[in-house]
Amino acid sequence: MTSEAKHSNDDMAELRANLEKLTEDVAKISQSMASIVKTRAGQAADDIREGVKTAADEISEKSKDSKDAIEKTIQERPFQSLLAAFGAGLLIAQLFRRHG
Repeated sequence: MTSEAKHSNDDMAELRANLEKLTEDVAKISQSMASIVKTRAGQAADDIREGVKTAADEISEKSKDSKDAIEKTIQERPFQSLLAAFGAGLLIAQLFRRHG
């Protein structure tokens, strides 16, 4: 075998080894990227869950405050509250009659 042919075979063997190493490195990078994406997705889900819980807590608190304010108004002004409820009922009845 000539020196040039041996050198060519050595180059091919080195090229194959480099290609195998590159394939392994790409596989490792892909695994790392998948792990990072999975972690970030989990963190995003946790953030969303926490945001929804906070919003639900705020809504619950505001609705309780509104309920308490309405009860207080009814206790302080029962006659006016009765008239307001009656008026609202008449208004709703009129709306249903027009659309029904």
